[in-house]
Amino acid sequence: MDDAGQTFTHRTVPAKTLHPPAHVSPQLRRSISNLASAPRLPMDRLPKTADEWRAFVSTADAQSLALAPILEKLFPHTVNKTEIAGVTVREITPASLDPAKAGRLLINLHGGGYVLNGGEASTGEAVLGAHYSGMKAIAVDYRMAPDHPFPAAVDDAVAVWRVVIAEHDPKSVGVFGTSAGGGLTLAMVMKLKDLGLPLPGALAPSTPWTDLTGASDSYAVNAEVDGIFSSFDTVGRAMAGIYAGAAGLENPLVSPIFGDFSGFPPTILTTGTRDILLSDTVRAYRALRAAGVEARLEVHEAMSHAEYIYAYDSPESAVMFGDIAAFFDRHLVG
Repeated sequence: MDDAGQTFTHRTVPAKTLHPPAHVSPQLRRSISNLASAPRLPMDRLPKTADEWRAFVSTADAQSLALAPILEKLFPHTVNKTEIAGVTVREITPASLDPAKAGRLLINLHGGGYVLNGGEASTGEAVLGAHYSGMKAIAVDYRMAPDHPFPAAVDDAVAVWRVVIAEHDPKSVGVFGTSAGGGLTLAMVMKLKDLGLPLPGALAPSTPWTDLTGASDSYAVNAEVDGIFSSFDTVGRAMAGIYAGAAGLENPLVSPIFGDFSGFPPTILTTGTRDILLSDTVRAYRALRAAGVEARLEVHEAMSHAEYIYAYDSPESAVMFGDIAAFFDRHLVG
């Protein structure tokens, strides 16, 4: 029964088997099959203490680090580790760098539930984005939970932005990120609005984590369907709690879906039909449109959460990053 006294009937769905669709690329079918055979994290093994979280992060990040040499071979680039405003960043210069875009810059905010993919593991999406766009990208290694909960990530993103726009026209800079990085992209812009600072020329928050309360429809509909982020009620809810801390899950800079999207730059959002954050992405898209923002939604067949990063050799991944590159080309100046 809801607050108005109405009673609603729940829908029970019988168990079913999902197969990799025959009409997607062989590379994506292989990825879907590999994900189906990957072990799930049991509820009783969820981290509870800070030390357990650190051990969990170390194991998970090792998997991301294993991609680095593969991406370097397939998408040649150089990495320069440095600091901006005291925040560790890695400047990605792709071999595909386009001299005609020398005045433009991308900022990447990595995914990982505000817990994972720090350090050397933070560059995967930045490498792909830089390669397909022909632009330099700055991968921001923002501070994360459990040691640095909210607002550390937002503060770091804003600190980097302040320095970047001292040297670049804000309208020549695009910001992109996946999952928590997509949510952080939106939260950063909300914070920039609050501070009265210039906004980026365009945004690409892909499968953004916009509602950390877990209320979105696809948290239930795509539970155990998504091969990467298989269940919000396990590690997702735990990550949300240790990140939000005392700020609460409904704080707009924690869950941007509760914030004000008016005045946002042009935005392209990407998700997949098996993505557990499909609804988070759709809700953000509808909120942007309702606020009068130029927004575009791209939904990929059979793709799980952020699978375009892991199925990096698939045509679908190339299309996804190609769409973002074209969007930035249309909207960034310089």
